[in-house]
Amino acid sequence: MKVLIAFVIGLIVAPVLFGIAAVSGFLPSDSASNPPGWEASLGMRALDTSLEKRSGRLRNPITANDQRALAAGQNIYAKDCAGCHGDAKGPSEWGAKGFYPRPPQFFQEGSDVTAPEAYAAIRDGIRYSGMAAWRGQMKDDDMWKVANLVANIHVKGGMKDMD
Repeated sequence: MKVLIAFVIGLIVAPVLFGIAAVSGFLPSDSASNPPGWEASLGMRALDTSLEKRSGRLRNPITANDQRALAAGQNIYAKDCAGCHGDAKGPSEWGAKGFYPRPPQFFQEGSDVTAPEAYAAIRDGIRYSGMAAWRGQMKDDDMWKVANLVANIHVKGGMKDMD
């Protein structure tokens, strides 16, 4: 019985102490610091699950290997996305260090999202990050072109390649 009481108290006390630390300013909030491992892991899991759910019913209107669409997506990406997400030449100087959480540097890290997941992130943005919603700012077809590009970026053997 004592173990059960200690367990229940732990379930209540730990989150309360965490909340007190957060609202008292004891947790870092600057964008230049590196996130603790637990925060990065929890945040990525939550984002991955959310993108999977948000993209569940989306159907990609562009064939994944459509070279013209990929080239158009690369042009749009270079103009609108590379400032934060970097390009094949290297990571974004300020995007890779000045945001919290850090925007993925796709050409350096590769991409693990599907085109519908990338489209959902582009269209709706990502809360509590610098990723704005592009709905109403970019044509739907252009968002799909960029999403296809992002979904097809892979890093192989240290070389930055497009499949």
